[in-house]
Order: sequence, then structure tokens, then C-alpha cells
Amino acid sequence: MNCKRISILLFVIIFLPKIINAQFYLKLKSTNTIDSIAYLRAVIFDDKNFIPKDTLELYKGMNVVKNIKPIVGGIYFLYFPKSKQKVYLTIENKDSLLISISDSIYLNSIHINSSKNDSFFVYQRLEKHLSNIDSLYESQVRQGRKFNQTQKAVFFQSKNLQLATARNRIMKILKPESALYLHFDVLNKLDASVPNKKNYSGRINFFKSIDINAPKLLFTPNIKQVLSEYLSYYPLQADSIKKGVDTIMLKLDCKSKSYPYTFDYLVKLLKNRDIQNNTFAYAYFINKYVKVNKCKFLDPKIEKQLLEELEKVNEIQQRDSSVNIILKDTAGIEQNLHEFSKKFDYTLITFFDPNCEHCKAELPKMDTMINIIEKQLVLNIGKFTVCNDMVIQSDVWKSFINDYHLNRNYVHVHLGNNNEIRKAYDAYSNPIFYLIDNDGRLIGKKISVNTLRKILVSNIQSGKKA
Repeated sequence: MNCKRISILLFVIIFLPKIINAQFYLKLKSTNTIDSIAYLRAVIFDDKNFIPKDTLELYKGMNVVKNIKPIVGGIYFLYFPKSKQKVYLTIENKDSLLISISDSIYLNSIHINSSKNDSFFVYQRLEKHLSNIDSLYESQVRQGRKFNQTQKAVFFQSKNLQLATARNRIMKILKPESALYLHFDVLNKLDASVPNKKNYSGRINFFKSIDINAPKLLFTPNIKQVLSEYLSYYPLQADSIKKGVDTIMLKLDCKSKSYPYTFDYLVKLLKNRDIQNNTFAYAYFINKYVKVNKCKFLDPKIEKQLLEELEKVNEIQQRDSSVNIILKDTAGIEQNLHEFSKKFDYTLITFFDPNCEHCKAELPKMDTMINIIEKQLVLNIGKFTVCNDMVIQSDVWKSFINDYHLNRNYVHVHLGNNNEIRKAYDAYSNPIFYLIDNDGRLIGKKISVNTLRKILVSNIQSGKKA
């Protein structure tokens, strides 16, 4: 027996059983790449979450990844950290993939022994070609143009039609139970959906059309998009949004792997200050799905933390009168919130940190909005602004006030180590806004620039103008 035949026999004896036993097998050949390593990752829940699978050393020229445990199947990606490139691929249980990349633009040079993935790469090239439409949209938003859901759908109509056509063509060669088919099918439904808060049947039909418990759906970047799209059909008000949240939670299987990811997303969503009366919605959610719920999925430490937070939020909810704040201002003079508020129709209480990036954006926006509202509604609104940094340097604090021209109808005080006030207003993040009338009654709790006007209009219409 010659050497060549011996070598082949040894390969079969040593390596073939490993390939057969692997639940998926991936071999990557790389030449002349600008990156020295690549990460293989599995997508989970959205396009920011992932499960690390392996690190591939591209300078070696050849890499092999073998996954011994069975996989559900889903969307994976190769991430190249130096050039910041991503190339998505789909991997199913028992797949054996041979991939080659070269040069600097990997999506253009990639080859694979899989027709479905080859089609997936063609689709991604089309996405990249159409990305200028996304850039144009973002540019117009930065310039101040406002888009409602219908206008946004019209703006992206051409792009969505081209992508849907490409997806439908590829889906013809895919098995309906495959992860890529599911991924494309959901993207088609997302593109076809145009949320309208009065389109109740559209809202119901959209959510019914997608099985959020499907195991493979979790391993695509789509669940967060589906939840966000569905909740966009609801008004941003606590009594409405909580109905949408209940529909989602009741449809979810408590034992599914999607459950904790969805729960975490909804927790973050319900803290959004653009939801009117968001503290009520958040308290309702934590009470129903943590305190009362029998589905025990949380780490005990996290559960305890959420229940403690529920207590604080409930205290704020049950309190009609604002806790008085008596603190020293930038000149060291003691200022009294309740005395200050008597001079105005309403007073905005703000907790902020001069080093907080969100504060640098939101405080000037809030100031501008108040100036507009005062003229439109013929009101005089005071601003009692609390520096929520325990050890802030005086010059940094004053510079923030001066740089953003926060000086008309303002009092600026420093919270320091006063944890009782911090606790009373649940001011453990920044910025936080509360609205009180001139009797010190809480009118709006944890509000935003967008909800301020709605609260004032509602309050005036109900005959409660101070």
C-alpha cells in the first residue's frame, strides 16, 4: 500500500468519526485577510445579543469548528473585530459547512458549499447595496424631520419591496421548517406591517401570524422587532400599553427559552418615560409577573431587587403630594421646593448628573419644550433642578448650567448624600422628571419631553389648572 493511500485511510479512521459525531461542522479557509481573528457567534433574540461559539485564528489559514451538542438551528454570524465586518449564515443541526474568505471585503469574496447560505450572502449584498436609504432616513431624522408610521413605510417602500422579492425567491428553495425560512418569513411580515393605533384588527392579525414560542425564532434577530412592532399599535399610555404587554405574556410559554428575554425587554420598555403614567404600568407588570406569577424563572437576587423596586414605585404611586426638597443652591443659599412652586402654575422637578450624556441632550430639549408650552398654553412653569451627583465639583456643575443656558425660572440645588430625598423620588438614574402644581401635588411622575405637554393639556382640560 503506497503512502498516499495510507494517508487517506488514516484521515478516514481519525477524522471521519469526528465529523459524523459533530452536530454541526464548519471549516473556514482564509487567505490575505486584514483581520487576524474572527468570532463565530449565534444570534439570540435581537441583533445585539449573541452566544459565543468559537474564535477562529485566520492567520493559520484553516480553522475547524465542531459543535458536539445538538443545536436548535438558527442565524449565526462571523464577526471580524479589526474591520468591524459581520457576515451572517444559517446553521442547522448536522450541517457540514466549508467556507473560504479572502481580501478585505469578506461578504464579496465568501464562498460556501451550501446553496441556502450562498443565497443568504447574495441577499446580504443586496441589503448592503440598499443601506444608503437607511443613511438618508437617519440624516433626515437628525435634521429634525418627523415621520409617523405611515410616512416611514412610504419612505422605505422601494427598499422593502426589493428585499421582500429577494427573500421570496430564496424561500422557494428552503424547507419551511428551516431557520432561514422562518427568519425571512418574519421579515416579510414586519415589512408588510404598518402600525396604526386605530387598526385593531391589523394589530391582532399581525401578532397572531407569528409564533413567538417557536424555538428557532429565538435564534434569529427578530423577536425584539416583533414585540416592538406589535406594541407600536398601542397608544403610549399606561392603561393601553399594559393590555399589549398582557397579550404578549399570556401567549408566551413560561418554560420557553424566549420567556426571560421577553420579560427583560418589557421591563426596560415599561420604564420608558414616553409612556404616560409609566410608573403605574411598570408597577402593574412587576406585581403581576414577578410578585404574583407562578412562573419562577428569575434569579432570586434579581427577583428580590425587582420586588424592592416595586415597593418604591408603589410608594410614589400612592403619594399625591410631593416630598419637600430643602437643599442649598450654587451660591450656598437654602432653597425650598414647596415655597418655590407657589410662584408658578406648575414646577418641573429634575434630577440630573452634569456628566450624564442623556442629561446633556434631554435637559436642553425639556427647557425648549417648556418655553413652547408656556406660550401655547399661557402658563408660567418653574424648574427646580437637583444635581444628583454626590461629589460633583462646583465649577463642573455651574458650567453645565451656563453652557446649556438653564437660567430662566430655575433654581439649581445639590442633592449630595441626602438619600432620603433620592429614595422618595426613586432618583437612582438620570435624568428623571416630575411635575407638580403650585400646591405641591404630583401631576406627572417620571415623565419625558414628549409626555409633558400631554399631561398639562389633560390637566387643564379636566379643570385642574393651578
